[in-house]
Parts: sequence; C-alpha cells; structure tokens
Amino acid sequence: MELDLLSVTVMTALVALVASGLFVVETLRRRDTGAGRLWAVGYLCGTATTFAYISWAAGIGGAVAIAIGNAAFTLTPGFIWLGNRRFNDRRLTWPSLVVGALGAVTLITALIFVPTHGAWGGWEFMAATIVVFFVLGAWEALRRPMGRIGNARLFTGVLLAGAAYYFVRLVVFLVDGAEGDFFNRWFGSISANIATVVLTMVAVVVTSILRTAKSATQRYEWLSENGVAADGIMLARTYRDALNDLTERASWRRELVSVIVVHVDGLEEMTAAFGSDAVDDLTATWRGAVRRYAPAAALVGEDEDATLSVCGLASTAADARRQAAAIYRGCIDELAGGLTGLLPVVGVGVALTETVGYDPKHLLLSARSAAVRASSSLESSVLFGGVDEVRAALP
Repeated sequence: MELDLLSVTVMTALVALVASGLFVVETLRRRDTGAGRLWAVGYLCGTATTFAYISWAAGIGGAVAIAIGNAAFTLTPGFIWLGNRRFNDRRLTWPSLVVGALGAVTLITALIFVPTHGAWGGWEFMAATIVVFFVLGAWEALRRPMGRIGNARLFTGVLLAGAAYYFVRLVVFLVDGAEGDFFNRWFGSISANIATVVLTMVAVVVTSILRTAKSATQRYEWLSENGVAADGIMLARTYRDALNDLTERASWRRELVSVIVVHVDGLEEMTAAFGSDAVDDLTATWRGAVRRYAPAAALVGEDEDATLSVCGLASTAADARRQAAAIYRGCIDELAGGLTGLLPVVGVGVALTETVGYDPKHLLLSARSAAVRASSSLESSVLFGGVDEVRAALP
C-alpha cells in the first residue's frame, strides 16, 4: 500500500490534535499550573507543527509554513524538558531562555534557507536541536524525585527513542542527502510522521499518569532521601518505626505517651474549586504549623493524606490536651494569615496510653477517629479518643 505525504500528515495531525486536546482539557479542568501546563504547551506546539506541515503539503504558505512548523517542532521537546524540570522543582529561567532562543533561530534559519535550498533548508539545525532537547528531557526524567517513579523511566525511554530516531535520521540526511533513495525510503517525511504518531500516543499517556501521581501530599515523599520529607516531617514508614520504638520503651517504665493526630478536611474540594497551586500553599502552611507548634521533643510524621501525627511523652492528660490545643491554634493562626484566603477545617484527636494501651496501631486508630470527629464537631476541635474508636475501626 502506497501512502502519500498529505494523507499521512493529516493522519498525524488528527492523532496529535485528539491526544493533545484531551491532555489540555484535563490540564484546564485540574487548574494545573505545574509540569502539566508546560507539557500541554509542548503538545500544542506539536499540533501546530502538523498543521503547518499540512499547509505546506497542500501548497499553502511555502517557506513561512515550513519555518513555523520547524520552530514549533523544536519547541515541542523543549517544553517537555521544561515540564520535567518543573516536575522536579528546578529553576526554569535559563532553560526557558535556551528553548526560546533555539526556537527563534530555527525559525530564522528556515526562512533564510528554504527559499534557496528547498523544503529541507535549515532542517539540519532543527533536527540537531530536537535531539538535544530530547536528551535533556530524558536526563531530567531520570533525576530525582521524578526518577523514583516507575512511569518516569518509561517516559525516559520514549524521549531517548525520539532522540535516537532523529539522530540517525540526521546522520543519514547528511550522508545520503534529501533526495537519496535510502533516506526517502526509511527516514523520509512519511516514516517520520508514523514515528511521531507512536511517540505522541505513548508520551501523552505517560505524562497523564505522572501528573495524576504527583499530588500535593505525595510530593513531599518524593523530595526525600532519608525517610524525612523536605519540610522536616517524617514519612509515614519512618514515623511508624519511631512510634513503635517509643511506645515499647515507654511501656517498660509505664510512662504516659500521647498521640495527637491533626486532620485537615476539604482539600480535595478546594483543589477542584481553586486549583492545585492554592492547595499546595495550604498544605505547606499547615504542615509547617504542626511541626512548629508541636513540642520540641515530639515525633512529627505523616499518617495519611491530609493527616499528620505527633507523638511524645505527656505528664498528664491535661498536659496532652494543652499540647494538642497549642497545635490547633497554631494551625488556625498560620492558615488564617496565608495569602490564599482559604481556611480548611482542622480537627485534632488525642489518644493516651492510659486509656488505649501501648499498641501503636491502636493509638493511631483512636487518635485518627477522634480527629475526624473533631473536624465535624461544633463543640470542640480537640477531642480524646478511647477504646471504642479502636473497636469500631478494627475488622
């Protein structure tokens, strides 16, 4: 079956339009202002590339259509690279300048050389730039914290495959020429469009999964190397190990241990209404407040999504309540003074070893249930948990 260039280009444009359109719509729905937005811009640049080449293949636009297509094609892996850097919370100033400069040079090069050298004029510079951006994007996807995610490795493979294809295509072009039989048969415009369709489909799926995986609460774990998150709060697994050790040693001396759980309600609804940036600020604020207002000798760690736990020794039940109240007031003060103007519901639950026992699982279950009740209570925002909560939570 013979494929003509215009038909294959139209097919590529349709695939790019549908895939990119779905990604962009999901980006807008999520109010994503992070890596997803930069990836969406990259996919839009890819869509613009295919439509520019359709215009040229249909005899419309001439050198201008090719120049726009080449520049947009260069920006596609460039914005993918920028998105990967944003995912890893790295600076974008100088990379953005590099992407913009090389895109502008690609546009100018095509405008200069296409009228004199034909449709392939300036293509060598474009191909070399694409290879560089694909390699940079793949390298960034391997770096932590993004590199710790399994799907990021698949994304690295996609970007390296794109870099390898265009590197080999560039070498064959320089050796065989644009009119060479080998180049046109294996690396011509038709084969490039087919490769673009495959890479686009896989890339859109992978980036969609990566964007979904990176929530405001999970991001802190990815930034960790030693069991403590970037903001100084223990990860859940580290906290559980420390809690097990503390309760075991306290049981030998029959010392009173309190577990305070701080639960924040309504973050998912706020994400849908105000976007991920506002909720990211809220999450950073209340996490920092819990750590700041907890007793200096207490353990502060993650329990569940939107839930933190504080564990330490208390002289009496009244002392434990005082500690919990100080944490609650600190969270409210910090959240009320934030720039977002949003104030989620905060509930604090307390469990004591004198009522629940020294089993760390029972302590967490009791305090967690009390915190959930406190977040919906009109009478008190700090409640004690007891054995009843443990029995109700256990299967």
